[in-house]
Amino acid sequence: MPKKKIKLKAPRWYKEGKIYISPDGGETVYEQKRNGDRGPLISQSDLAKEIEIAQDEIEMHGVYAIQLRKKYPALKKAWDKYKLIWTMVHND
Repeated sequence: MPKKKIKLKAPRWYKEGKIYISPDGGETVYEQKRNGDRGPLISQSDLAKEIEIAQDEIEMHGVYAIQLRKKYPALKKAWDKYKLIWTMVHND
């Protein structure tokens, strides 16, 4: 009796369904690419946006920022006004 040939199926690549990842516990959600890399941003909470802004603005403090304010008088004047308004609002 001749042996039956077994036809092997090619593996399926499922296209439906997406995988989402969140590096910060759900505050920011990204779609994951098929190769495991981070894909496009899906959603971001207000807290995550504020943290991102704070990280961008962190360089406005420190030694380099003080040197820039010394070099540019208009920047120092604006910084002094900012500090005054900040103090008034914060202490109110």
